[in-house]
Amino acid sequence: MKIINPATILFILSLVLHSCASTPTYTPLQKELEKFVEGKDARIGIAVIIDSKDTVAVNGSKAFPMLSVYKFPIAIAVADLCSKNETDFNDSCLITRNELHRDTYSPMLKKYGDVDSTYVTLHELLAYSLQQSDNNASDILLSLFSTPAEVHNYISGLPIDGITIRWSENDMHKDTTLCYENSATPIAMAELFDLFDREYNDALSTQLKTLMESCTTGTDRLAKPFMTTNAVIGHKTGTGDVTPAGRLMAVNDAGYVHLPNKHRYTIAVFITDSGYNMTQTSALISSISEIVSRHIL
Repeated sequence: MKIINPATILFILSLVLHSCASTPTYTPLQKELEKFVEGKDARIGIAVIIDSKDTVAVNGSKAFPMLSVYKFPIAIAVADLCSKNETDFNDSCLITRNELHRDTYSPMLKKYGDVDSTYVTLHELLAYSLQQSDNNASDILLSLFSTPAEVHNYISGLPIDGITIRWSENDMHKDTTLCYENSATPIAMAELFDLFDREYNDALSTQLKTLMESCTTGTDRLAKPFMTTNAVIGHKTGTGDVTPAGRLMAVNDAGYVHLPNKHRYTIAVFITDSGYNMTQTSALISSISEIVSRHIL
């Protein structure tokens, strides 16, 4: 008789779990999402973790470019850095004119674009980054670390596999092909949000949650079905440029949802190489969000 190594058994079990066949309770949701994705002129990945125990996914283990969704793992790495240094988000860092690139999406330029140097609190930078997806703010926060690999290593140290962080926003602006290397699987991102929502309850993490629950980007994506409800949604969007082939590189949204019926779930929707325009692609995410919420409400 051939004896199987226990580690091998555990590995096989983990693959089964992360293949994300839905539990019987959510089989109708699984089938509806599979049918929705079928035939779409885009590569779509979806992962939903319900009440931290039931998982439903379509293309959940495939890597997608995160774009600005990666500002969320950067933010929790900043919070961890502050905790280790016994500081908080009221701490300030010096920013200079050279760090404020004019040829990128950056709402903070309206306030700081004409200054040679100034001090800005981490809280303000995080607000720009998480609420308005400011690329300069994100890169200034990333510069608190020696390299992007330091943030990658922090995320890799969590019980999550499938998130890669290698480049800054400025790096990706110079070479858009690098956007594909800052990647995540939908399952990994849903797991990260689940871990954050469930276990990160310290003061700094609570501030991050407040910021993401006031996100002003992508209101026509995951958040749209909840605009007139009492549900709480904290999320981070990501949006890419049009590729040379004339397709949208990426339109993404990921976050956590607390429903009025006390159920909670995390969700990641990544859409890559979309043949639709921005409004139509965002509407796909909104429709997926509506489908998921309808099955859980």
